[in-house]
Parts: sequence; C-alpha cells; structure tokens
Amino acid sequence: MKLSIIIPYYNAEDYIGELLTTLEHQMTDDVEIIVVDDGSKTPIPPIYSKTKIIRKENGGAASARNRGLDEAKGKYVSFIDADDMVSEDYIEKLLEKINEGFDVCEFSWKTIGDGVFMDYKLNNENDRLTNPSVCTRCFKKTFIGRTRFSEYKDAVEDEDFSRRLGYLEDGFQRAVITDYLYFYRSYVEGSNTKRFKQGLTLSKRIVYYFDHVTADMTDLVKEIKHEDKYNEVWLLTNQCDIPELKRWCQISKPMEMWTHYLRGEEYSRCEIVGIPIQTQIVLYISYLHVIGGIETFIYNFVLALKNYDITIVVDTIADTQFNRLSKLARIVKKPNKPIVCETLIMLRILDTRPDYIEAKKVIRTVHACRTNPKWNVPDDCDLVVHCSEVSRESFGSDGMVIHNPFHTEKKKALFLISATRIPAPDKGKNEWRMMRLAQMLNHEGIPFIWLNFSEGKLDDPPRGFFNMGIDMDIQPYIAKADYLVQLSDSEGYSYSILEALTNNTAVICTPFQSAAESGVKDGENGYIVPFDMGFDVKKLLKVPKFKDDHSNDEIIASWSEILGKPMKKTYNPNQKVKIRATREYTDTELNRFISVGDEYEVSLSRANVITNAGFAERID
Repeated sequence: MKLSIIIPYYNAEDYIGELLTTLEHQMTDDVEIIVVDDGSKTPIPPIYSKTKIIRKENGGAASARNRGLDEAKGKYVSFIDADDMVSEDYIEKLLEKINEGFDVCEFSWKTIGDGVFMDYKLNNENDRLTNPSVCTRCFKKTFIGRTRFSEYKDAVEDEDFSRRLGYLEDGFQRAVITDYLYFYRSYVEGSNTKRFKQGLTLSKRIVYYFDHVTADMTDLVKEIKHEDKYNEVWLLTNQCDIPELKRWCQISKPMEMWTHYLRGEEYSRCEIVGIPIQTQIVLYISYLHVIGGIETFIYNFVLALKNYDITIVVDTIADTQFNRLSKLARIVKKPNKPIVCETLIMLRILDTRPDYIEAKKVIRTVHACRTNPKWNVPDDCDLVVHCSEVSRESFGSDGMVIHNPFHTEKKKALFLISATRIPAPDKGKNEWRMMRLAQMLNHEGIPFIWLNFSEGKLDDPPRGFFNMGIDMDIQPYIAKADYLVQLSDSEGYSYSILEALTNNTAVICTPFQSAAESGVKDGENGYIVPFDMGFDVKKLLKVPKFKDDHSNDEIIASWSEILGKPMKKTYNPNQKVKIRATREYTDTELNRFISVGDEYEVSLSRANVITNAGFAERID
C-alpha cells in the first residue's frame, strides 16, 4: 500500500459526498481512503465501497487524525478535511511523486467559494509553503513516526504538529508539486477555523511581544511552555536569545495579526478579538423583579436542573434577586460581548430576543394566561413551553406543557400565609377577597395570624393580617402554615399553591381554572371557595391532612429531553477570585474594615455581590 488518505469527519454531510465521489473515481489498488467519523449526528451513508469508514465517539479533529494514522497501512499518508475538495488528479499526482521518494511533499492550493480568496501557487522545487496545514502536504509515514496530533487542543493542532515534526524548516527530503491539488472552502458555516478565531473553541491564540527576548527570561519559557499545551502561542520579537522557544511557539518578526490575548510589552499592531461567553443554557428576561412567578421559576429551574451549565441574562435585576441567584448560576447584565449557547430560553413573551445571543435552539416559555388580547407568543422560536394546559389553551397554542419545577423544604407551622402582589389588577378582586376572608375569620372569633408577602400592602388590614413586605424565600413559612391562601380571578400556574402542596400544606383558593391542574382537590388537600366568598368560614377549622404526590422527575425529564445532555459547568460560585476595593466599607463576611485599594480573595458569588454593589472591582 503506497498511500493512505485520512479524512476526519464531523457533521460535514453537505460536503463529504462530493469529496468522496471525486476520490473514489481516482482509486487504485495502491491507495486506501480512511474516513474517521468523529461522532457525527448524521453518519456517512454506506454507499462508498472504496472507502473505509471508522466511527468513534467525538473527540475532535486531532483524535480523529490520530485514529487514522494508527489504522493507516500506506507508506505515505495525506490528510483532507471533510469540508474541502481536491483535484481530479490528486491521487495520480501524489503517486507519481511517491515513486520518486520524499519525506514531505508540498503542493499548490487555493480557496474556493465565497469569502476571502487565497492563492498559494508553488512555481518550482525551491518554493515553500509557510502555512502549517497538513492538508497541503503528503508525508512519509516513517518521517511522522510515533508523533501524533495534540488532543489537548481542539483547534490549531496543525501548527503544533508542524513544530514537533519541523516540516516548516529544512533538514529532510522535500518535494514539490506545482499543480493545484487542494481547494480550501473559505466559507463553511461552523467550520473549526472560524470557531477558533471567534473564540468558540477551548484553544485560544496568545501573542507575546518583546522587542528583545534575553537569555535570562526563563520565566517566559515556563509560561509559554504551559500555554502551548492547550493554545496557539506566537512570540513577536526583533531578537530572541532563547532558540529552544521555537519548540513551544511560533517566533516571528513583529507584524500585524489578531489575537485573543496579548501579553508582554505594549504593542499596537494586534487586533484583540473578544471572547464570547459560552454556556449551555441561557435564561433571558429583560427585567427581573424583586419577586414574582417567573422569578420563582428561575430559582427552582436552576435548582432542579443543577447539573446543567446555566447562565441568567438580564437587562435589569433587583439586588435581592441578584444576591440570591448568583449563588446558583452565572448572572450577566447587559453584556458587552456575544453569548453563545446550546439553548436560549426566553422567559417572557413580551421580551424581544437579544441579537447578541447566538443559540442552536430557542424556547419560549409562557407563564401566564392570555388575559390581554394583544398578547401573543412570538414565532421566533423552535419550541413553545407553557406552564399549564390552561395557559396553552388560552393562547390557542400547539406548544407543549411542562409544569413548573419546584423546590421543597419540609417544615411545619400553624398560620395562614400568602404571597399575593398588591396591587395586582391582572389578578382581579384578590385584595377584596383577602380583606373579606380576614373579616370573616374575625367575625366568627377564629384566631389567626396571616402573613402576606408583597412589595405593596393591604391598607388598614384587619386584626391578624400582617403586611410582611418582601422575602425571597417564604417556603419555611409555608411549611409551618395551616393554609396557603390564593384568591385570584386567574392564575397561569400558581407557584404559591405548588410550594404549599409540595410542603404538604393545605390550600384555600378560588376556583380559577388552573387550580385543579395545580393539584388542588376540594376537601382533600384544601378548600376551593367561591369568588363571592359566600361560604361557612368555620369549615377551615378542619385542616386537611394529606401526603402530596407531586414529583419533579417527569418535569426534569421533559426539560432534559429538550436540552440534551448536560455539559461541563462553567460557573463555580465557590471559586476564589481576587478583587480590589473601590470604596471603604466593613466586610461582614471577612469581619474587618476594607480600605480603598485593598486587594483580597473571596468566592465568585461573593465577588459578584460586592462588585455589583459598587464596593470593589475584579482584578484577575
């Protein structure tokens, strides 16, 4: 076997057919084609009889090429990317040159398709390619030996491979084919080259600039060697007195180029490409209030799906919500850089989808009933998820229904509790009903303590009724209560009722449509009272005792089916970060006075709270 052609393949179904057809028409008995399918969603159809297809779990292009090298039987190997093309005489020209013998053969190449046009024409045996791509070369297998592509890098693995083999230098038998054998598609949606420049790969480009690298700069060698393991590293310098650095980075005279990170001395000829925020799931809402149903949904959603990498994106957020949620997930306010995610969940139907969020899938959640005829679910999404059948039917939607996830704390108490917004014109006569129920209890001489948590308050409340203001977590109170009270005209899916039932606390509610869907059963786990409050209040003295059967399993399973497998979490609230004080204050957690300019370490969640309040700034 003279030649093995290795093709790493991952989700390039739009291009692989044309490439394999072109190659198979050129096949001889001296050649083998090895396609390594790196866990593609769409496997290559088994219609290419002259091609060996190896399917493996996804590990990246380096892993796929290494598998191809291990399987190759040819004396020489060449590499082709699955979304590129070769000439009609690609194999013929390589075999002719193989018969002459070489260690590395370079050949002319150019771009095809839309985008920036590049043309690298080799005119004679003395011409050289300066780019490190393995796809524009053919290698003697013994020249490669046991050298393999770095699997620590998910991009720029060619550059690393070229430095370890040294094929950009001299000292081996080199050959040249002046014909154009390789055609690089300059625009392929989602190509790894473009993802690398956009900062979407784990590997990044790091550029160091020093006018003169002196022999005593040993710390620089250690740093560059460390960065080279995962990234592409460039050293721009007018003089380098440490020649071994060329093993760990590309060394060049100062020039214009782009980079993700610029280090060393001040240098103005680099374009710094901003790195987007990457996450698996984005929960977006324009305004996150002090308290509310959607606010509770976010809290419980993050808790229920804690294995997922979740980022909450907002334009405005109440401090109490920021302090609460930042302990669970990354919170980004009005980001100044792009955000890239697998799934974007738009939490409010009146919000416009932000143009700075790039998502493979968009979900619209609907947390209300269509009480306003102007309300509609935007058609800018892949899936609509309603919190209840009542909500879905009110919009006449064909979306799916997933009930709200919940978080339960098992505690007990004896009193009435509610979390009713005041004022809340969209809830109907709930304020009148609350006043009426308190008056009825007092009239019958039934002692009670009723705590209502709301940003507003009930004016001149009856005896026993207390305006509690805002509390971000009322479950401890619910768990101790005899009843949770919810007296609205309409509810999409009442979180208060859900929290009560899952704490085995009985419910007093009006007969709004979603009460039954929420799990309220009159006389079994609570009482459904008429809208006009015409009932015998003494029946409330018999508090129903029950064991609730709500489960998060089906809800989590439904969301997991939509969202796919969890990815590695990128937000760790316990991670230590360094901050610098911008204002004087007493830090209660550190138990000491902080002066302007003090630098100290705190947890990431604590840093978010302090910097959000304007007391310090991140310095790492």
